[in-house]
Amino acid sequence: MPDLSAVADRIESLLDELQSATDEHVWARVEELVRLLTEVYGAGLARTVELAEGHPDLVARLGRDELVGSLLVLHDLHPDSLEHRVTRAIDSVAPRLRKGGAAIEVTSLDTRAATVTVTVTALGGGCGSTGQALCDTVRQALDDAAPDAAIDVTLSVDTTPTPTPVRLGRKPVGATQGP
Repeated sequence: MPDLSAVADRIESLLDELQSATDEHVWARVEELVRLLTEVYGAGLARTVELAEGHPDLVARLGRDELVGSLLVLHDLHPDSLEHRVTRAIDSVAPRLRKGGAAIEVTSLDTRAATVTVTVTALGGGCGSTGQALCDTVRQALDDAAPDAAIDVTLSVDTTPTPTPVRLGRKPVGATQGP
């Protein structure tokens, strides 16, 4: 399978080159051509989903596939809601965040505006670069799961001191107890 990110970058680069090398009239025709091709492929995907409706497992598999799922989102055909896709993405990275000493919370999810706000809280005032790396992990998971949403990931550092148990009156190992 091709590197989808590289293909998308190349498409964007080619479109930029074409736009800068053509006049407005020609560019309008190029845009129309791309729009029409996208509509044809979207109609094909819609038909595929329609034909697969009697097979819910197949529709779910199509939605989970990286390439097909992103195309289904593009054409508003994805079988999972934005909320479900965001929840699945958060659940997939939460164990990694906990290992890194952080917590994650979806602070806002607006399905109408397709916006998601997530806060990653680094616990115990850990290293800022580690917190940023965890935010990057969250952003990538959300971008993959919900390319149709505007995503805001913020880092918060919890500097609340964590109490450590102090054991008073404990004797050193090997100490003997008197009479």
